Amino acid sequence: MARYFALVVLIGQLAASVSAFAPTAAPLLRSTRHASACTGLRMQSGAHDVSRRNLMQGVAGAAIAGIAQGASAATAAPPKEKVVKLENGLAYVDKGKREGMLAGLEQAVGGGDFVIVDYIAYLRDGTIFDNTKKRGKPVTFQVGKNQVIPGLEIGLVGMKAGESRRLYVPSALGYKERGVCLEGKGCLVPPDTDLVYDVTLIRVAPAPI
Repeated sequence: MARYFALVVLIGQLAASVSAFAPTAAPLLRSTRHASACTGLRMQSGAHDVSRRNLMQGVAGAAIAGIAQGASAATAAPPKEKVVKLENGLAYVDKGKREGMLAGLEQAVGGGDFVIVDYIAYLRDGTIFDNTKKRGKPVTFQVGKNQVIPGLEIGLVGMKAGESRRLYVPSALGYKERGVCLEGKGCLVPPDTDLVYDVTLIRVAPAPI
């Protein structure tokens, strides 16, 4: 906002400077023969001054209106994320969707494809229970072969390399009633727990024929 008000002050100073350097009416000639000509010159010069002032006022008004519109846009609330809900209970939000002609030509994940994925996995309370980025080891698996939880497989379908999503995985598509529990150490994922995955697709390749 400070930048916008500084620009308004600058425009006001510019208008004042132009007015200060505007030519004044020529002095009256003593000769009666030139009196009418001088009067006409003063009127013409005065008209130019009025036109110049009107022009500067119009420019300043338009600039201020544009600044106000820009300030309003800058302070407007960001658009809400679009949540896609599937019939099986999974929901997701595209966080990094690729656009453009070249992106449209790239392969999207489908059944049977091999994928390399980075993810951060959370419980619904925000607790992180798995993080491939921290380990520095993305996971590789074949979609549709039950090598990971169903929600992760389903949530990747349609993604292209370089894109990211947030997956909201219901318990039925996660670890279900068994959870992820270690003997004597409690459960990383309690039974019947909904999960959240922030996934980034690094690479996708079709299954060999």
